[in-house]
Amino acid sequence: MTLDEVLLRQWHRVASAGLLRTRVDDTLRRRIPGDMGLVIQYNPNHIKNKRPVDEQLMAGTNSTKLEDRGFNFTKANCAEVLGGLRFSSDEEQTLSNVQLIEICNDEFLWNKEVSHFALVNISPLFYGHMLFVPDLRLVKPQVMTKDFLWYALSITFTMNRSDFALGFNSAGAWSSVNHFHLQGYFFPPLEDSLNFPVTFQVRKLLHQVRGAIVSSLPNWKTSCYVIEPKDVSTDVDHVVRIGWYLLEILQSRGIPHNLLIVGLVIFIFPRQLQRENGVNLFSSDKTTTISTGRLRIAVAEVAGLVVAGDSTAYHALTEEMLNMILQTEVSLSADEEKALEAEWKLKIDCKTE
Repeated sequence: MTLDEVLLRQWHRVASAGLLRTRVDDTLRRRIPGDMGLVIQYNPNHIKNKRPVDEQLMAGTNSTKLEDRGFNFTKANCAEVLGGLRFSSDEEQTLSNVQLIEICNDEFLWNKEVSHFALVNISPLFYGHMLFVPDLRLVKPQVMTKDFLWYALSITFTMNRSDFALGFNSAGAWSSVNHFHLQGYFFPPLEDSLNFPVTFQVRKLLHQVRGAIVSSLPNWKTSCYVIEPKDVSTDVDHVVRIGWYLLEILQSRGIPHNLLIVGLVIFIFPRQLQRENGVNLFSSDKTTTISTGRLRIAVAEVAGLVVAGDSTAYHALTEEMLNMILQTEVSLSADEEKALEAEWKLKIDCKTE
């Protein structure tokens, strides 16, 4: 069986055992009318059953020090573990093939031969929603590294599915657990959609550095940079290198960010610090003290799939509303984008001379 088949079989096993806090069959989902192909969904149990956000992540700092408090994945119920992950390759700095290792009970805590794990997301957005936790026992903070970027691309490469994506939320970008993890998504069937709407947007070439093609999305309403290989068989290392240069800048400047990886293409979303978005947008009564329709813009949302916090937002949100939120409350300003691109280009030029 392929990696995706084994993981989905294990995911179904966990779901059938009643271990999930959210039933994906209860989710409402619709296309938002407009030009962008946006999608919104609502599940009344999703928000209230999610793990609470770790306070260490709220301020948006990228500290490599992690306080021993709150939840981390070593404390997960062993039944949530889908299996161990083995990354194997023949050459240095090439993509690894990823295999799932079946494990039993609490073996993920004591079996030192297995370092990386896949777990079910206990509050899933979709069928098959899972987590990938490399170096689980080391409890590394929610900060992307170059090695983790290689792991991520190895997973999407091995999956080899048009409907699969990996997501990452940094501190200050609505990550909830300060223990490094990636979200694994199998995009739900909806009309002719194959993956997140952002993946099908028009791209504007910014520059090409050796085998890495760097683009922006002129029609997307929040900052986004796309890095993809010119030749998928030879240029993945250039994609990782150029993407990592940008991530280093974002981390050094404390800029929150989300990532989406589809196949061998990386989408990086530099952004404003997280906050409740769309507050009072859906309220017709200006005197009310109850704020309905609040949104939390994490990686799924910046990629075009909105998770509504209540039925009001689900039914009322329009493309115009979401574009306004993304542009004013999430995206970097035009001046900030220019400064970031200039620093990124300078770093690229210095490193590639």
